[in-house]
Amino acid sequence: MPGVEQRLAVRAIWWVLITRVLLRLFSFTRVRGLTVGRANVRVAAQNDWPRAVRRAVIRASRSVPGTACLAQSLVAERLLRAGGHPALLSIGVADPVAGTARKSLDAHAWVESAGVLVTGDDPHDQYQLLATFGSG
Repeated sequence: MPGVEQRLAVRAIWWVLITRVLLRLFSFTRVRGLTVGRANVRVAAQNDWPRAVRRAVIRASRSVPGTACLAQSLVAERLLRAGGHPALLSIGVADPVAGTARKSLDAHAWVESAGVLVTGDDPHDQYQLLATFGSG
């Protein structure tokens, strides 16, 4: 793994740990405000950065078991913006299947950047969009 990706993986693990703790203590709005960071407009955006962030977040999630899609998405959003890339964080809910009784809400968070799905599996056929944050 190249040095840039190693550093990115370490940053992703750090932010996954911090974000998981913050999500236990505060509301989503507060946590997003603390983690989103500022867009780094001075960095020349690399074309493969969204894919590198995807790999780093996947590695971090494997290193910190139990990391949910919301924490992954918040971390991806931060790393994308730090790399000078747009990030569109979306939250959706699954349509209940007729005739089934769900005991919990099935929700999912994902991040896209310049047409690249950075976190999550393709949510478009399973989830109804509830809210979006950031810019795509």
